[in-house]
Amino acid sequence: MAEQLPIADVPVGFFEFHAEFKEPIFAAWFGKDAPTQGMYKLLTPWGLDLSKVTFNTNPKNLQEIHASFATTGPPVVVNLGLGGVAFVVQDANWSQAPRLLPMLEAVLNHLKTTIPTEISSQKTILGFHVKPGPKPFHEIMQQFVNGKAFGTEDIATYGVAAYGPTYTILMDNSLAVPGGLFVKITRVFPVDMPVNEIASILWKDEEGLLHNLGFRTQ
Repeated sequence: MAEQLPIADVPVGFFEFHAEFKEPIFAAWFGKDAPTQGMYKLLTPWGLDLSKVTFNTNPKNLQEIHASFATTGPPVVVNLGLGGVAFVVQDANWSQAPRLLPMLEAVLNHLKTTIPTEISSQKTILGFHVKPGPKPFHEIMQQFVNGKAFGTEDIATYGVAAYGPTYTILMDNSLAVPGGLFVKITRVFPVDMPVNEIASILWKDEEGLLHNLGFRTQ
């Protein structure tokens, strides 16, 4: 039964959200009402000040032109560029969700009403490292890999990757946690899907995968 499984110990995690614009916002970026001004005012309640705003001062091309806004509550870096916006959360954990989701929703709503184009795609990257439990990951990962196909049983660990048009998963040896497993899940979502629904799907992704690995989340 699920309640008899050990609780997963996830000491390190990260989260990214990427939204692309249908067309580059050239006119808005270089105009007098640049979106960076509105973004600063919007993110101030989340712990943003001028010392936490930076620009890429030496871009090699237009793709690299962006402004970065680093908030403190929660600790997020919002990168706004000509082609889209990205949210990067290091040391991410689900306890941050009640503060992160309103920020994410506010930024997206702000851009949808101010930039002269539409958001054309939404993508998330959820990554985390898991400490080993009672059973080593070498044994657990055998359910996903036919080890005999390699012609030897002298294999210390396994890595697995599966790729689809809207869902990609990677599981490999963790370099941050001794004996641990690194997991990265990438998903593409419908452009009109609300952030709370996205978060619910990602939680089910993590919960279901950990269950398959022999853990429970709580």
